[in-house]
Parts: sequence; structure tokens; C-alpha cells
Amino acid sequence: MNCKGCNKKVKLVKAHIIPESFFRYLREDENTLKLVPTDKDHYVKKAPIGIYDKEILCGECEAVFQDVDEYAAKLMLNDQNMSKLHDKGDVVGYNLKDIDYQKLKLFVMSILWRASISGAEFYKNVRLGPLEFKLKEMIWNRDTGGSHDYSFVLGKFEEDGTLSKVILDPHPERWFGKRYYRFYLAGYVLYVKVDSQKTPDLWAKFIPESNDIYILSRGEVRESKEFAMMRDAVVLHKT
Repeated sequence: MNCKGCNKKVKLVKAHIIPESFFRYLREDENTLKLVPTDKDHYVKKAPIGIYDKEILCGECEAVFQDVDEYAAKLMLNDQNMSKLHDKGDVVGYNLKDIDYQKLKLFVMSILWRASISGAEFYKNVRLGPLEFKLKEMIWNRDTGGSHDYSFVLGKFEEDGTLSKVILDPHPERWFGKRYYRFYLAGYVLYVKVDSQKTPDLWAKFIPESNDIYILSRGEVRESKEFAMMRDAVVLHKT
């Protein structure tokens, strides 16, 4: 089987789509993590080190993502430099200063591409079609495109124990008439645009003009529409 990175018939490795570090963050003890897909017709599967695909990448191509994966994990999972933004006493967002935005955007683009090429059931709803080859070319060239190409918005749940750390399967949706994919990343929600049109005006405000990034507050997990699915995942996580 050919590697989908270099297109060579070489030995393939266990390649993660969402980096293993994000799954390790979910584990508060030695119990094996179990993931619940939003499609209830499928069985829950044990995932001790997250979800990987043995049929997409060789070791050399997997290494292409190492620096951006490590950077995103350090930035998002170790948030000492993140400040909260308040309005009338409520947390409405977060601010991260002095980040490498292009490296973070490459990370976003890379998990989108990896999810699209993966045959894992968890990522079955992510399919880029003709965009897949162009996105791969951009990633390999470290090209993040223009500000509206694969623009993204991050949301963050307020900490709520294990609930805020659950990862649900990604899926497509529309925002302001534009096509997006939603990913869950250990307490964060990522919305990434895959539409050739300009970013909606409201969300264009989150495209940074400097190396500061603003993150939406998704509030308490228990007040979100994802709560029921997250609750089920936590129950299974503890069994």
C-alpha cells in the first residue's frame, strides 16, 4: 500500500490524525480511554493512545507534522500564558499573546488533511474531495495561503473535570452559509473553513493581524448541546 504523503510503496506506521498528546491529556488515571462516536449505530472502541491509522503514512511523512503537533500541544494544553477576557463578570473569551500563528494554522490544516485521508471510522465524516491534493501540497510546502484560506476559529470550554476533556468525532457544518468542519481537541472546539469564499465578517475578526489570538468561550460544558454525548463518553471512560 502506498503512503499518501510521498505516494511510495513503503512501510507504513501507526499515524495519528489528532496527535497522541491530545488524547493523553484526556486520561486522568490508568483506565483505558474509550471513545463514543456521535453515530450511535457504531460500537464504542477502546483507544489507549487515541486513534491512529496504519494505512496512510510512512515514518518520514509522519515526521512532517512533528513540529506543528508539538507546538500546538504545548500552546493549547499548557495554557499558563492564556488570559481570560471578562464582560460583566462572565468569561467571554481568552487571549494568547506572542504565538506563532502560521505554525498553529499549519497544525489546523494538517489535522484536516489527515482526517480526510484516514479510513478510521472516527473520521468518516471528513472528506475534502478535490481539495485534498491541494491542501497536502500546501502543507508540504509550509504554505498557509492567504488569511481567508482555511481560516479557523477556536472555542474553549470552561474546565469541568473530565467532561471538558472529551473528544467527539469531527463533522461538517455550515456557518453563515460557508462550509466548515468542527473538531474537538481536549477542551477546545475547532471550526475550520473549507469554503473558497471569504471568511464570514463576524469570524474574520478572529483572523489575527499580529501574533495574538483570541479564543471564544464556549461556556460550561453542562450548558452545551454536546453535553449528553460527552456525559455518555465519560460514563464509558470510567468503566
